[in-house]
Amino acid sequence: MTEKIVSTVYYNLLLLANLENEPEGGGCLTIDTYTFDPGLAKGDEIQVQDFKVGVVTNTDTSNKTFSFSATVMDIQKVAIRHQSFNVNIILESPEKETMAQIREALRARNSEQFPNK
Repeated sequence: MTEKIVSTVYYNLLLLANLENEPEGGGCLTIDTYTFDPGLAKGDEIQVQDFKVGVVTNTDTSNKTFSFSATVMDIQKVAIRHQSFNVNIILESPEKETMAQIREALRARNSEQFPNK
């Protein structure tokens, strides 16, 4: 039996964003992806600076920039094909107002995908 060696490890910072219209809805935004271990552990608090969400309006295309604190809620290791491996670092922010602004920016950008109810 030939042993396969993992050639690439991706560390994904994923923000719980409750993107769906239901109160218990889920969904994550990818904040960043690294090919090195950022050294985070469950319970660590981090600052996310200058996270950009593209916004398209009738007359303009621009970025809205957000900065916020987040806590590492979980770390999930996922084996994927082609000799690579994902480590998903799940973050949650206590900053409800900022998270609402991010969701609204995403709805504006993707109005067909997130219709206002």
